[in-house]
Amino acid sequence: MTETAGMRALLDLEDAAPDVLWEPVPGAGTLFWPLARWPVSRAVAESDIGTTVPIYPSPTLRQRVERAVRRSLPNPFASARAPRADHLFIVTGWTKSPAVGGYVNWLGDAFADALGDDAVVVQDAFLDRLSRGMQRPVQARTFSYARALERITRRTEASPLSEADEQRLRRVLEEVFGRLPFEVTDAARERAIGDALGRARRAPHAEREFARLLDRVQPRRIYMQAAAYGDRAPLVRLARSRGIAVSELQHGWIGSSHAAYNFGAAMARSPLVEHLPDTLLSFGSFWGENVRFPGRIVPIGKPALDTLRASAPAYEERAPRVLFVSSAFAHETVERTVLALRDALPDGWTVVVRPHPSEIATIASKLPRLAAEPRIEFDTIPDAAATMLASRAVVGFSSTMLYEALAYGCHVAVVESPLAEFYADERIFPVRIRETDVTELVGALSLPPRATEQAIAESVWLPGAVERFAAEARG
Repeated sequence: MTETAGMRALLDLEDAAPDVLWEPVPGAGTLFWPLARWPVSRAVAESDIGTTVPIYPSPTLRQRVERAVRRSLPNPFASARAPRADHLFIVTGWTKSPAVGGYVNWLGDAFADALGDDAVVVQDAFLDRLSRGMQRPVQARTFSYARALERITRRTEASPLSEADEQRLRRVLEEVFGRLPFEVTDAARERAIGDALGRARRAPHAEREFARLLDRVQPRRIYMQAAAYGDRAPLVRLARSRGIAVSELQHGWIGSSHAAYNFGAAMARSPLVEHLPDTLLSFGSFWGENVRFPGRIVPIGKPALDTLRASAPAYEERAPRVLFVSSAFAHETVERTVLALRDALPDGWTVVVRPHPSEIATIASKLPRLAAEPRIEFDTIPDAAATMLASRAVVGFSSTMLYEALAYGCHVAVVESPLAEFYADERIFPVRIRETDVTELVGALSLPPRATEQAIAESVWLPGAVERFAAEARG
């Protein structure tokens, strides 16, 4: 894979290490740049390769009212009730799969289970005694940070940054944009500045709230989802200042164009480096080969994938279908490719389109040419892995699901695009769909993937994840 021009510009900025990168956030222990670099990178990517920020639907009035009522009740799952533990998992609570009695968090639950009473899971997602079904975690030592996040929001509104401080931080970002060789749109610039300033406003209150959690749990190690994205930088810095090791659990695609995992020289220097996790626990050796990360990279694997790989049906036992994974990108290309696949596949085969999570509710309007076509279906079930395990081939631009499909013994093809160039390594995915030429993929579908392709899959997905994690955690 090659890095995007925007990623290269961000690295050049940090290699030059201008003084602007060391600007502090007023009232907090954190610096501003770790909070701002991800919003800045998104604005640059929009003008560089045309990616956009996904927009998720807001909760309905009924959902807001129900949540307000439930939040007024005593909550035994509030993070303020979390017990002491050597190992603390900080997760969003949205990386989940259905299980008997509720859901499992596929990112961390198996790791936490392996540590037993030495581990506590704290999730951002709301959880209370009325939570049922896919709102209820199976992992017994799971607590919710939602009320703490609400306190942070209220305190941020009650004690905002001064107008002078806001203007100073805005000037910092304007200088950063001025140093980057990209003309971003006014809308993208303002969105990035608004996001970064919002993070800065919350930082002092986020630090104080997280300090209470650390005082209560007193962990020796923290495993944090998305620790390198910057929004959790105040928490990472606070933990590391207390001598607590912070590891990030890889949750999705990582590569040389991902701004959360590639850093220039300034980010390897103190005090900026203290805003980043000291260890990245990756899915396999492949991922560490493609990033500039100023810390340890330890290949661990993915527990849920180990389980699913063992249960995957034989290739010949799967339904004759091809799964197209959408990336909320280039909808016209999606339509042309899906129609070409449908027309080239033998009778009895189906093409299934899985929308990006941000487009589940609107996918028919995003892809109108496919909505009523025969032998084309839309898949919106929560568990994406179940869909892949029932497919013989997976096609897409850049989704992590393309990499996962390797482990499940699927044929995989990548649609050529700016995304594919930067996010889908041609060594891993040699079968490419250019224009609407699907000949190579369709010709291969009569037989399962070759053994050499499965060997490549193991470099991407290291087996034995739980055992490897336990050895790392207790080492």
